[in-house]
Amino acid sequence: MKRNFTRTMLTLVVSALLVSGVYAADDDHTLTIALDSDIVALDPIFAYDFTTNPVINQITQGLLQFDVNNQLQPLLASSWEVVDDLTYVYQIREDVCFSDGSPMTMDDVLFSLGRNMDPEQGSYLSWMFDAVDSLEQTGDWELTVHLKEPYATWQYVPGTTAAHVISKAYYEEHADDFGTAQGGLMGTGPYVYESWSGGREVVLRRNENYWDKDQKLEMDTLVYKVIQDDTQRVLALQTGEVDFTPATPSDMLDTLKADENLDVQDVATAGITFLAFNTQREPFNDVNVRKAITAAIDLGAIQDYIVEEAGQKGGCLPGSEVLFAADEEGWKAYLDQASYISYDPEAAKAYLAESSYPDGFSCNMIITENSLRYSMALYIQEALKEIGIDVELERVSADEHTAYQFGEIFDADGYRDYDMIMAGWEADYPDLAANIEPLVAGYYTGEGGSNSAAYSNEEVDRLVTEASACTDQRERTILLGQVMDIVNEDCPYVFLNYPNRQATCNKKYKGFTMNASWLWNLYFKDMVLA
Repeated sequence: MKRNFTRTMLTLVVSALLVSGVYAADDDHTLTIALDSDIVALDPIFAYDFTTNPVINQITQGLLQFDVNNQLQPLLASSWEVVDDLTYVYQIREDVCFSDGSPMTMDDVLFSLGRNMDPEQGSYLSWMFDAVDSLEQTGDWELTVHLKEPYATWQYVPGTTAAHVISKAYYEEHADDFGTAQGGLMGTGPYVYESWSGGREVVLRRNENYWDKDQKLEMDTLVYKVIQDDTQRVLALQTGEVDFTPATPSDMLDTLKADENLDVQDVATAGITFLAFNTQREPFNDVNVRKAITAAIDLGAIQDYIVEEAGQKGGCLPGSEVLFAADEEGWKAYLDQASYISYDPEAAKAYLAESSYPDGFSCNMIITENSLRYSMALYIQEALKEIGIDVELERVSADEHTAYQFGEIFDADGYRDYDMIMAGWEADYPDLAANIEPLVAGYYTGEGGSNSAAYSNEEVDRLVTEASACTDQRERTILLGQVMDIVNEDCPYVFLNYPNRQATCNKKYKGFTMNASWLWNLYFKDMVLA
């Protein structure tokens, strides 16, 4: 009876969606993709999120691209060279054209990258160009990037949407509405913008003028449906009305993996879920309090009983081996000798006894409505009760949580207005520096920033600055390892787990491989009928 009721409800919900026009009719050459929110803009300088990028990545392309192993490969640039610590030279392909058939020129390349350096453009990716002194054409098809100072992670920028190329002529023709539903954009990618119905769908068509003649495009049309509700998104996948989503609800994995028509790809991400202590205010300005809580949390239990397939067990680094790409050997060597506080209930009690609060205390923890994080928070609440710490869980909206995380809400003393916060971060490129630097360095005011622990250590800041300017990968690993030695001793964070990302695809399609660099390289050009 319960099964029949569920089936009936499923039929009613899907029928209602079809009648309302939410879904397009089934078409073997149409791939329908479900997004969990609307895109921000049709413009690569604003493509910096998990819904905008899967659209933009089909329309425009960058100088380089990340492969499935997180290594940089040629794209619009056929090759590149690091001349010295301040000079990067890119050889641009001569045979590229935009979707209207017009040739891509060096002027288009310089204009597109330069938009990120123009404050009036408001690029979300402008910070990636902070170390750039100038962009210069140094040959017929040669681009030279001059840096103001050595910047080790510049190497990754050409593989992001910050280096996507648009048609300068098209931009100038649509100066008033470029990037909007009316103006759209023009790029060199395998698909062309057709329409955007705000809050509902985006439609792309195959680029008949695609420059890469070796690339066979089997999908004629890409339809992106905005389905914010997790249950409706799953129902659409199960009924075949949606073919793919990069937004698979982690608490519904069992349902999707049990469906014989669906393939769920699980990949490790460049992300971290952490518990941050507000080191600016009592009692968390006491390192022994932070050590006590760290020792009281069993990361293995969180992994085995809560996170399970949704991620990997946390540890002493703010990221998994996904971020070891620049120096895998060096980071594995670091892990072999790293010293850090691990689960030990007796040690937790001893640390608390040595603190200024031996009898315990009460505090709060800010969390979102996310069910997985709430389950982890409940576990931590119980674990800390065992050592005399009472934690009040304060669930807030996603917008409020973002404001707390980035230090936009203050208490009467001008400090961040929380004792602890459970939050997350995801690296912009496959390098541990992309998580280490924003989380632990440069906290000199209480006015914001991604350093959720409000952690300040002069030696950490010095080492991070030195590492940022170091282009010898092994030496940089050593410097960042020294940073993490200090951080692990000071315990401003507990690195709870490294989240996985699940992409779900109907088995009638093949050719797509989810990987950790998916924000930058989620492409559908290789998708074919199975």
